[in-house]
Amino acid sequence: MSMMTELDELLAHLNQDRCERLLIDLVDIYSPSYAESAVVARVCEALQKAAVPYRLQPVVASPGAPGRANILVELGPQPPALMLVGHLDTVPYFSDEHDAPGSALDGGILHGLGSADMKSGCTAMVEATIALVDAGARLRRGFLLALVVGEEEYGDGAAKLLESSHAPLAIIGEPTGLRPSLEHYGYMELRLIAEGRRAHAARPDVGASAIHAMLSTILAIIEQVSDASPATRVSINPREVHGGDSLFVIADRCEAALDVHLAAGVDPAALRETLARTLETSNADHPLCNVSSEELFFAPAYRLDPDDPRMQTSRRAFLALQQPFTPRPFPSHSDGNRFFEAGIAPVILGPGDLGVAHTRDEHVHLSEVHRAAELYLSLIVHHCMLDA
Repeated sequence: MSMMTELDELLAHLNQDRCERLLIDLVDIYSPSYAESAVVARVCEALQKAAVPYRLQPVVASPGAPGRANILVELGPQPPALMLVGHLDTVPYFSDEHDAPGSALDGGILHGLGSADMKSGCTAMVEATIALVDAGARLRRGFLLALVVGEEEYGDGAAKLLESSHAPLAIIGEPTGLRPSLEHYGYMELRLIAEGRRAHAARPDVGASAIHAMLSTILAIIEQVSDASPATRVSINPREVHGGDSLFVIADRCEAALDVHLAAGVDPAALRETLARTLETSNADHPLCNVSSEELFFAPAYRLDPDDPRMQTSRRAFLALQQPFTPRPFPSHSDGNRFFEAGIAPVILGPGDLGVAHTRDEHVHLSEVHRAAELYLSLIVHHCMLDA
C-alpha cells in the first residue's frame, strides 16, 4: 500500500461533527490551572466512547484542587518516536465573576476562553488519535498523546510527564496558525520593588515617590533594551504595577511584574547586564528611592535545525497534504522550553492565533481545527508508520 493510500484511508476516519462537539464542550468547561478535573473527565469520556486506551498520570494537587492528572494515550511499541502534547488548562477569566461565559459559535468561528490556547489543539490531537484507533492502524514505532495540566502556571503537568516519558520529537499544539515553529523564544519573569519616603501628598518635595521611581525605571528599561536589541528580538511587557495608599500620602512602596520574551540568539547574560545598569542609573536619578529587581523565572530560548532528519520527516508530512512547511518563531513561553531542556525536539504547531489568546475575543476557525487534525494524523503516519 502506498503512503498516500495509507494516509487517505486514515483521513477518512476523521469525523468533523465529533471533533466540533468535543471542542465546544471543552470550551464550555471553565478550567483554569489547578481546576482542570472537569475538562480532563470530558476528554476521558470521549476516549472511552471511541475505545481508545488511556491512563491518568496524577499530578501534585493543591488542597483546593484534588484529582489533577495528565491524560496519556500510548499506542504502538514504546517508548514513542513521536509525542503530541497539549495543555487543557487556561488562564483565569477576566472578571470577578465565578463562572466564565462558555462558547459562542458564529458561523465557522468558535469564540470562548481557551478556544485558541489551546483546547482547539488538544481536540484536534484527540480526533487524530481516535481516527488512528478507529482505522486499526498498525504502528511500527510508538506514539504518545499527552494532554497535560498546569501549563498556564509553571508547567507542573509537563514536568510530571517528563519524569517518565521521552521521545525524539514532540509536537506541541500552541496556536501558530498551523505554521510550524522551530525557533522558540525564551522567557524571563522579573519583579521590581521600589521603596521611597512617605510624606503628605501636598509635599512631594519632602517625600520620595516610589511610584514615580518605578514608572521611570520601567520606561528606562524598555528604552535601554530596545536600543540594545530590536523589539522583534526582545519584548518587555509590564504586566502589573501596584502600590501607594488610599491615604493622602506620597507612596513609599511600589511593586511591578515584568514579562520579558527573548529570541534565540539573544544573550541572556548581556540582557541581565543591561537591566542591572539601567537600575543603577535609575537609582542615581532618584537618590531618595531604591529600586531593586528579582528574577523569578527563566526559561532559555531554543532553535531547531531545519535540516535535522526529524524536521525533514515533518516537512514531508506537510507536503503530503499540500500544506507548505514555512516555519516562523514562536514568540511566547510554553512547555516547549521544558521539553527542549529534557533533550526532546519540540515543534510548536497548532490551530488559532496567539494574538487573540488570553483576550475577551479569543476564537478559532473550525476549518483550521479540522486541518490541524489532518496534519497531526499525517505526522503520526510519517514518524510512526512509514519506513524510517
